[in-house]
Amino acid sequence: MKKLPAPQRHAIDIKPGLKICLLLLIGLLSFSPAPAYAAGNETVSVEYFYEEGCLKCQQALPVVGQVVKSYPDANFSIYEIMSSYTRMKEYRITTVPTIVVNRSTVITYRDYEGNETILKTLLEEAIENSTLPPFPAGEPPAGESSDYNNETNNETPEELNGEKMNPFFILAAGILAGFNPCLLAVMAFLASITLSQQGGKREMLKITAGFSAGIFVMYMVAGISILGTVSFIPRIRETVTTFLALMTGIVGLWHIYDAYRLKVDAKSTFKTPRALKNFMERIGKKNLLLLSFLAGGMFSLVKAPCVGAIYLSILNMLVTKTGMLEGAFYLAIYNLGLVLPVIGLGILLTIGMSPETVTEFREKRRVEIRLVTGLILIALALLMQFRIL
Repeated sequence: MKKLPAPQRHAIDIKPGLKICLLLLIGLLSFSPAPAYAAGNETVSVEYFYEEGCLKCQQALPVVGQVVKSYPDANFSIYEIMSSYTRMKEYRITTVPTIVVNRSTVITYRDYEGNETILKTLLEEAIENSTLPPFPAGEPPAGESSDYNNETNNETPEELNGEKMNPFFILAAGILAGFNPCLLAVMAFLASITLSQQGGKREMLKITAGFSAGIFVMYMVAGISILGTVSFIPRIRETVTTFLALMTGIVGLWHIYDAYRLKVDAKSTFKTPRALKNFMERIGKKNLLLLSFLAGGMFSLVKAPCVGAIYLSILNMLVTKTGMLEGAFYLAIYNLGLVLPVIGLGILLTIGMSPETVTEFREKRRVEIRLVTGLILIALALLMQFRIL
């Protein structure tokens, strides 16, 4: 009888068990919670802010749209700045183009400097990594009011952004502009005419009040006209700000050249037209307030390169950072500062200061004033052009 072999211990084959465990693990991972942008009812809010006529905005929009389309649960809203002041104020947006992801991550042009690859990378990282913060009380959830084809919302507040301009800075800029050789010369000229016609303190005060009011009103009308035009035609804002920055720089160079001419041959290139001098010489006691008001308005026009240079830089800031009503408020503060030195000088002339004293001071200091003013204006022009101001 053949002997059967002894039974052997066989090792258990664990490969089928490993396969089953791996299948279970893959199944669990496939049901793991997705990122915030695709989880349940949560969506990523991507808000794009642009301005009509902005070339940088036109270049960025296709890139942003392409990235957003790759995230099915992302909600894309587009806002034109002139009709979206409230949102811009909330996010403290001051430049365009700007992309806001989930109301927390802000991407501006300075972050990618026109490089579309960097913009795409930044936006993808923001969408994948950002979390959705809670909404303030009373604010609707993101994405309910607009989609990819929605260009604007219908908000119409008065402010362009959340940053308030400093009224004391605006006032100081006006006062600085008021200490101008041109204004000093005209006030001394008016005082000498008044005294030569045996005018008294009342006549000098009328001339001061009328002349100051004429300057104030003329610059207010000009500034509000520009602010109003930009408000109604927002696509020209970029052109207007570039023009104002360019003019500020040109006038700054002019001031430096005038300082040179004054130093070399004591002749200024900022000459008062003879017609204005003739008009001011005919100012008499009759209708003195009205005539001095007209003289102030005429002076503002014909001597704009001399007196209105800093005004251009302030106007540029107002066009860029404010709406029409807020801009008019700050414009009034600036113009008040501009006429304060005129009013102060008029009061000094009224109480006995000699016009010759004013003329002597002007002759001694006008080179330095011209040079400093010119350098300040060129610096302001560069700051405006590079959007630092």
